[in-house]
Amino acid sequence: MTDKRARPRWGWVFVLYLVLAIFTLSACDVMGMVTDFFPESTVGALQSEAAKPDTIQSVIPTANPTQVPIDLEVITVWVEPKFDPDADNPASQVFKSHVQDFLDDHPGAKVEFRLKASEGANAILNALSVTAAAAPDALPTMVLLSRDDLESAAALGLIRPIDFYVDAIENNDWYPFAQKMRIFDNEVFGLPFAADVMVLVMQNGNFQQDYLPFTQIPRQFGPIAFAAGESQPIVPYLWYQSAGGEVVDDQDQPILEEEAVSTLFSAVAGNRQAGILSSSLSQYKSDTELWDKYLDGELNALITWSSHVRAAPTDYPFTFVPALGDVPYTYADGWVWCLVQKATTDIELNLAFMQHLVSADFLQDWTEQSDLLPVRPSSISLFGNQQGFIDELLLSADIIPPVEVLRSNGALLSEEINALLLGVKSAESSTQDLLIRLEENDQGE
Repeated sequence: MTDKRARPRWGWVFVLYLVLAIFTLSACDVMGMVTDFFPESTVGALQSEAAKPDTIQSVIPTANPTQVPIDLEVITVWVEPKFDPDADNPASQVFKSHVQDFLDDHPGAKVEFRLKASEGANAILNALSVTAAAAPDALPTMVLLSRDDLESAAALGLIRPIDFYVDAIENNDWYPFAQKMRIFDNEVFGLPFAADVMVLVMQNGNFQQDYLPFTQIPRQFGPIAFAAGESQPIVPYLWYQSAGGEVVDDQDQPILEEEAVSTLFSAVAGNRQAGILSSSLSQYKSDTELWDKYLDGELNALITWSSHVRAAPTDYPFTFVPALGDVPYTYADGWVWCLVQKATTDIELNLAFMQHLVSADFLQDWTEQSDLLPVRPSSISLFGNQQGFIDELLLSADIIPPVEVLRSNGALLSEEINALLLGVKSAESSTQDLLIRLEENDQGE
């Protein structure tokens, strides 16, 4: 799993030059250039002789060749490699079988999966943006987007609202964070698929699954590690919000509130003095770096993403992140199925396929085999004696703040957190210094 919120999403200068150049070309040249700029990995095909494509696109057509008409209804789906239905793992096998179930029930339909990069210049969001401008006919029907990419795609008009189309929106079988994950600007833009949640993982000898507030962590649990050197400090923001702090004001502008900041800084300073937090945390810039150290046995406890833990070859126990309230609170990130804003011949078929991909039984089987967690309460029954804990964990989750919020005040917050970890400032002075610098920033705008 790559680091959350760490990737640059736009190479705008290059993209603008590319689009200007593209519009001087013929339609065929445009299609070729887009394909060259955003190369597509392919997935092995299940196909009949009657439905063989004339390209190397990934295809899962209907299984019975006698049912395939001459004009197939094609659903093109873009996903990151993590969700490759033809990968050699149990989760992908469950995924591919579920897609085939849909095709068996919809003669004449064909599904093409195309793999897009999860980060970098060829990332899925950049591919959508450039393709929409240069070759809209090459856009997919559906796309699986992270929450952060959904916000950007919706703001750019790349995906369509589905409020009036999908009955599943009204279904109460979604965790609260998942309901938030699909909404942008008060409109529903997709159906949640899977989640990743921040947890505390500890070496077996110290494990305790019951929730403990950050201010009540026993000394033997320490030191607890987190990526304190991140420029977008996710864990400090989590603690800040668990103390009741808001991250945006009534005008959706990023804020940090004095009372919650003071509570956060006091807890960090107190836990540093108690040996729960270490001054060495300032050197760690990424969650992935710390996870590698945990696997090597160099760390006693770590706040990290559940996907790391579930993907590990060893069964590491994990529990609630110690937060600053009396009840659990954590962050969730995740992925949402979205319809692309393009002309389509059969929106009913596309919507039916989207709802098929979030059916509770399928998500139960798929998440059991994957490194991600369910977005629906009805999909956790296969977690055995962990079912109650997983349910409580997901009920305590809130969606991670937008990257713009983390960037806006994150550097200032991170700087004061690291001063506290190093013991060079008190909680009171860090609070006052942060508020002064926030005010200076506001006046400078």
